[in-house]
Amino acid sequence: MFTNWLTYARVAEELDVLLRDARIAAVFTQQKHEFVVEVETTAGVRYLVLTTRPRLVSMQLKNDFARARRNALDLLPDAVGERITAVSIAADDRIVRCMLDSGRALYIPLFPQRANLLLMDGDALVDSCTRSDRVAEIVDHPFDALIEPPAVQDFQTALSSFEASVGHALRHVRPWLSGRVADELLHRAGLSSDRPAFDITSEEHTHLCVHLRAMLEEADRGMSHVYLDGRQPLCFSLVALRHLTDDAADTPRVEQFPTALDGVAFFLRRVHTDGEFSGTRDRVRKALAREIERIDRILEKLIPPARLRKQADEYEKFGNLLMIHLYDQPTQPGVMVVPDLFGDARLVVSIPLKPRVTVLENAQMYFGKAQTTRMSVDHVIERTAAMETRKEKLGSFLAAVDEAREAHTLRTLFKEHAGIMEELGLTPKGEKDAAPFPFRRFVVMGGFEVWAGKNSANNDLLTVRHARPNDLWFHARGVGGSHVVLKVGSAAGAPAKEAIRQAAAIAAYYSKHRNAKRVPVAYTEKKYVRKPKGAAPGSVMVEREKVIMVDPALPEGTKDED
Repeated sequence: MFTNWLTYARVAEELDVLLRDARIAAVFTQQKHEFVVEVETTAGVRYLVLTTRPRLVSMQLKNDFARARRNALDLLPDAVGERITAVSIAADDRIVRCMLDSGRALYIPLFPQRANLLLMDGDALVDSCTRSDRVAEIVDHPFDALIEPPAVQDFQTALSSFEASVGHALRHVRPWLSGRVADELLHRAGLSSDRPAFDITSEEHTHLCVHLRAMLEEADRGMSHVYLDGRQPLCFSLVALRHLTDDAADTPRVEQFPTALDGVAFFLRRVHTDGEFSGTRDRVRKALAREIERIDRILEKLIPPARLRKQADEYEKFGNLLMIHLYDQPTQPGVMVVPDLFGDARLVVSIPLKPRVTVLENAQMYFGKAQTTRMSVDHVIERTAAMETRKEKLGSFLAAVDEAREAHTLRTLFKEHAGIMEELGLTPKGEKDAAPFPFRRFVVMGGFEVWAGKNSANNDLLTVRHARPNDLWFHARGVGGSHVVLKVGSAAGAPAKEAIRQAAAIAAYYSKHRNAKRVPVAYTEKKYVRKPKGAAPGSVMVEREKVIMVDPALPEGTKDED
């Protein structure tokens, strides 16, 4: 009932009393969906605020209004200095008219998609706040009409010709007999909204008229009602909505106000507060969910400690077997096949060899891998525990945010989890000062993070300022694309071949060869990448590069961040 004609009619009646002989001091706007008329009344300066947001079109009379020093645009200069002599509303239509002492009129059409302020001189448009059309339709209405209930005969004539339900047919009796007004009328008359209109009896038509007259008398008293679910506003009404409270298992709370203007102001405050509350909760919920997903990807790609220990034992075994066969020659290039002396000697072990390197150097390489892998076990255990603890805290915070139903509950939660809020850039300070993460970010095998640039300038930022000397740097060879960096220190041990392949696939994906099947990608350590002085954004010199052929792809389970 908030945007129903009855509500606007009652507001217009109250404004007629409060704004008579008020002088228009200014008309301005400083934000979307809002116009303000500053008036000087005998009680002081007041502000008539027109909200043009669809579904919330309204007029409020405020005692205070903070006009911005900048970004406030003055409107309707010809209306400034005029005095308001009367305020009225069109019969059965949502158009408010403020008559001015010059004979001109300020029309306020309160249509959901076309709310506006128009200064008219008779039938001629002088000025308007937004582009206006169909002016004749706006001024061609009777004003100062009394709100009269339809006669029984009107109900019978209008409803008997409709095959639709009575709920749909009522608006043809009066346009404002819809929504909550129609629901309440049918509830009081004991009729179902699905009942065919032509099936209504004469006695039932009489009941409809009696109850409608009672509702209009109730609305004319000026009392307004706001129904709430907790703190969330459900609806506004000039009459008591018995269909919401009679025989209801969960009766909404109701706040009553002596005037329609007071009720409208309260309702809008709650709507805006609830909107901010919902927006804040959704923003925090999404940030927490994203962080939990990121932790899940890291945990999924961390190699289990048992597997690392087994891998370390295998590396040490390979090293020892190579030392035993130090002077033997490989039976085939790149592989040494020897008896498994540390297992079942009847079986053989195939040991991959690094080409163009001696057997001794290969053995030393495997001993080094065994030592590095064993050292990474404790790191993986600690990181897994830390990640799982953080995930548990985030999950608990997310569950509490989901259960919060009021703004003050959210504020308490935010204070209790101030550290997490700050880390995610969700505190007021973080929102203002902390920029979002500047690069695309992924997790590849082993839990290593991969960062990818978004454009030429962003590529420079990544390569020059955020990549460390030992990080691996990738770029699709011979075509434009993102700089991609595998952060070597972001996980334990050295990146596996699969992690390198995944990082190269990311570089291919964010290149001009995204749709190709196989793309050559150059990679090297970042210390061999330099930016020549005066080079264009994104241009670098690369040394000691290797080339890998990959299919353009992102790691499984991740989304394109473009």
